[in-house]
Amino acid sequence: MFSKHRRMGKMKNIYAPIFVTDFEGSRKIGVVEYGVAVVEGGRISGALTRICAPKTPIPQRDAKFFGIDNAQANAMPPFSESVGEFVKMRKRGFFASHNASVEDSLLRDAMPSPGFAPDMSGGRTASWGPWLDTCMLAKNIYRGLKNAKLSELVAAFGLQYALDAEAQKHCPEARRKWHCALYDALASALILMHICSQEGFEEVTLEWLAKYSGNGDIGQNSFL
Repeated sequence: MFSKHRRMGKMKNIYAPIFVTDFEGSRKIGVVEYGVAVVEGGRISGALTRICAPKTPIPQRDAKFFGIDNAQANAMPPFSESVGEFVKMRKRGFFASHNASVEDSLLRDAMPSPGFAPDMSGGRTASWGPWLDTCMLAKNIYRGLKNAKLSELVAAFGLQYALDAEAQKHCPEARRKWHCALYDALASALILMHICSQEGFEEVTLEWLAKYSGNGDIGQNSFL
C-alpha cells in the first residue's frame, strides 16, 4: 500500500510514481512498440522502451505509420515477455496515457489483470486502472482548446524544446519523432507535468487528476 504522507518535489501531493505509457500497435497485431516515461517528484526520472514481435504480420500501411517493419519487429521478443514489468509498475504506482482507453485495452488483451494492486482510495483493485488521461485532462481543464491531439498540445503549451531534450536523453536515435512509443509517452508526460505546474494547481492530487481524466470511481473496487 502507498503511504500518502510521502511528498514528491514539485508535485508535492503525488504520493506514487506515474508511468506514462504509449503503445504502437492494434488489438489485431498486438503491441509492436511500447514506451514508458516515469514521472516522480515533478520530473521525468527514467524511461523504458522496446520494439516487440507482432501477433500477426504488420500490414504495410501500419508498418509505414509506425516506422517498424516485420523483419525489425520479428527479431524481437513479443510484448508478452514484458508484461511482467508492467505488473511491477502497476503495483508501484499508476498509469497515464493520452487517450488511455487504447493503452488499457491493449494491456488487458495481453493480461486481463495485474493481480491485486493499490487503488487511489486506500484499498485494492485487480485493475490496470484507474488511468490518468492527458487528453481528457487537457479537454476538461482548458475548455477553449480547439484540438487535443498530442502534437497540438505540445505546440500550444510551448513544450517542443523540452520534448526534444527528453527524447535526446531517452529515445533511440531513430525513434525521436511522433508515432514512436517513447517519444509520444514523453510528450504525454510533459503535458501532465505542465498541467500540474500551473498557478493554482500546487495542491493537485492523484485523485483529482483521475477525476478530471473521466474516472468517476477512482477506487475501481469492482476488481475486474
